[in-house]
Amino acid sequence: MHPTPVPETLACPWARPAVLSSAQIGRVHEVALDILARGGIRLMYGPSRELLHAHGAAVEEARQLVRIPRGLVEQALTSAPRNVTLCSGSDVGKDCHLGPDGGQYGRPVSGLNWIIDAGASIRRPVTERDAFNWNRLAHVLPNLQVVSAAYDQEGHPNSMDVRSVARMLQSTDKPLMMSAVSGEGMRWVKRLTDITQPAGRHPRVMALSSVNSPLTYGSGQTEAAMRSAELGIPVAINSSVVAGVSAPVTIAGALAQMHAEMLAALTIVQAHRPGAPIIYTGHPLIMDMRTSLASVGFTEIGLLQAACIDLGRHFGLPTGSDGLMTDTCSPDAMAASEKWSSAFLPALAGANINAGAGSLACISTISLEQLAIDDDIYGRLFRQLRGFTLDEETLAAEVIARAGYDASFLGDPHTLAHFRSEYSFSELANRENAPHWEAMGSKEVLERAAGQVQHLLSEWQPVIFEKEEHELSAVLARAEEALEVTELPV
Repeated sequence: MHPTPVPETLACPWARPAVLSSAQIGRVHEVALDILARGGIRLMYGPSRELLHAHGAAVEEARQLVRIPRGLVEQALTSAPRNVTLCSGSDVGKDCHLGPDGGQYGRPVSGLNWIIDAGASIRRPVTERDAFNWNRLAHVLPNLQVVSAAYDQEGHPNSMDVRSVARMLQSTDKPLMMSAVSGEGMRWVKRLTDITQPAGRHPRVMALSSVNSPLTYGSGQTEAAMRSAELGIPVAINSSVVAGVSAPVTIAGALAQMHAEMLAALTIVQAHRPGAPIIYTGHPLIMDMRTSLASVGFTEIGLLQAACIDLGRHFGLPTGSDGLMTDTCSPDAMAASEKWSSAFLPALAGANINAGAGSLACISTISLEQLAIDDDIYGRLFRQLRGFTLDEETLAAEVIARAGYDASFLGDPHTLAHFRSEYSFSELANRENAPHWEAMGSKEVLERAAGQVQHLLSEWQPVIFEKEEHELSAVLARAEEALEVTELPV
C-alpha cells in the first residue's frame, strides 16, 4: 500500500461565503466591535495592557480590563498581511500559501497528550515513541500538508511545546504547526528551526494562541503570541467558545463573541508588530445540555466554523478551521459521519488550514489509525473541491460518436488517457464484491487502517543529517533544563 502522490495545491479564489451574506458579515462585525469598545476584554498579561493603553485603549488595571476602540481594531485589520507562506524544510513545492487566494491544506490535530490504540477500549498517555510515530505518519500521508505535534506526558510540561517542535523537525520536512505554551518557549522554538532551515526559508512553524472564553486572554497565550510576532512566527489566533456556557447559546451570538475575541488577539499582535503574520482560526464547541459536556459533534459546528471562515476571508485574512472533529471516543462509523459534517462547509468556504485529523473524543484523544482514515477523508473532500475540467477533450463528443450505441468505452484510448487523473483511488476503501471481501478476511476499515499505519511507518526515511540531529538534541536539552526551572505565566 503506497500513498498516492501529493495533489497539486488546491487554490480557492473561487470560494464564496458558505453561510453568511455580506450584510450579515457586516452586522456580526459591528456587534463584535461594540463588545470590545463597550464591555472590553480581560488581558492577564501586563505588557499587552500597557501596549494597548499606549495606542488609545481604556484600561482598568484593577480588573485587568481593556476596552479597545474600534479605530484601533480597524487599523489592526488593515496592517495584518493578506498572504502568509509557511515554508517546508527545503522543498519549495511543499510550501503552504495561505490567504484568500492561497491554497487549502490538511493538518492533524495539535497538542493532545492522550492516545487510543487500534482495538483498545481505554486510552493511555502519549509517550515519546507515540509522538515520533505520529509525526512520521503525518509526514508520509499525502493529504496532510502541514504536520502538527502530539505532546508526550513523559517530560516536563513547561517544555512540551519545544519538545514537540524538535521531534517534528527530526521527523518531517513539511511545514509545522504547534500549540504555544509560553513566550520563552517560542524563543527556543526559533532556535530549533534555525538549525534545519536553509537561509531565507522562514517561517517553518506557526503557533496556535487561544483566547479563553468568555473574553479573557491568558498571560501565557498572550506572551507567546507577542513573542512569536517578534520572531516572525505566524500566529494562529483562536477562540474556542462553548456555546451555551462561555458564549451565547445561539449560533449568531457565539459567532459574534468569537469574532470579538479573535479581533482582540489580532489587535494586540498588530499593535506589537504591525504586519506580523496571523491566521484567523476559530475552533467552536457547543454544550450538550443533556450531558453537560462540551461537544464538537453537533451538526451546527460545521455552520459555525464556516461562518468564521466567511468572516476571516471577508477581511482578507488567511484562515483556519478545526476541520475533522467528532465526539466519539474510538474510530467508528459515527466518527466518519461527524467529521465530514464538521469539515465540509468550512472547506467549501475556503479555509486555508483544515485541521482535526486524527482526533477523537471532542479533541482530547489521538489515534494513529484515525489519522490515516482522516487523511483519506481529506483526500476525498479536497478532490470534490477541485471540481472537474469541462472542455472539448473531456466532453468527449467525438469519442461518444465513434463508439456508437453498442460499444464499450473500457478499452478506448480516451479512457486509458484519463482514468488515472479523473478519479481518485483510496487505499482504505473496500471496493470488492461481498464474496471476495469475505474471502480476503472480511476486514473492516479500522483493521485496514491499522495495517496501513504499520506499513507507512516502516517506509519512513530520515529527513535531516546526523549533524543536525545532534545539534537539535543539544539545543533541546538546554531548553528543557532552562524551562523546567522557569516560572511561566498562566
